[in-house]
Amino acid sequence: MPVAQSDPRRATIIGIVGVVVGVVMIVVVLLANNLGGDRSTTQSSRSRFHVGPPEATAQEITERGPLFFNDTATGSRPLVVSHVGDDPATGWHAFDAATGSCVISLNSDTKALTDCDGHPVSPDGAGKHQYPVTVTKDEVIVDLSADATTTTTTTTIPPPSTSN
Repeated sequence: MPVAQSDPRRATIIGIVGVVVGVVMIVVVLLANNLGGDRSTTQSSRSRFHVGPPEATAQEITERGPLFFNDTATGSRPLVVSHVGDDPATGWHAFDAATGSCVISLNSDTKALTDCDGHPVSPDGAGKHQYPVTVTKDEVIVDLSADATTTTTTTTIPPPSTSN
């Protein structure tokens, strides 16, 4: 049985239609992505570190000294959270506990921070990389995101108003 010869025009038309459909699909995907705006941006929930309630955490720091945590965003460096003053709504500081291979330590008797050479480190972390701290009525939150500023800012978010 003889095999029918294919029409080269037909094969060319099918090829061109396939390329056009492929280009249209790429354009649709790109447009859909651009129309999504900021919805395509993701932020790790680990970039916001919830330390605890302001009153209880400030009391713990008063009794034990500044708190040490592993960086919850990347796990690569330790973090110190301290509180200075009597008002649990203000005076919060969060900063890197490591400089190179040197990690700040806490003397549990004096509650003082020292570097690897035994020099005192200020409880506000002066000279260290700072992380922004937000204080609400229920929570002390440290922003560990990559785009966080290098200065500590304490923001008190007032409770919602209850008007009748």
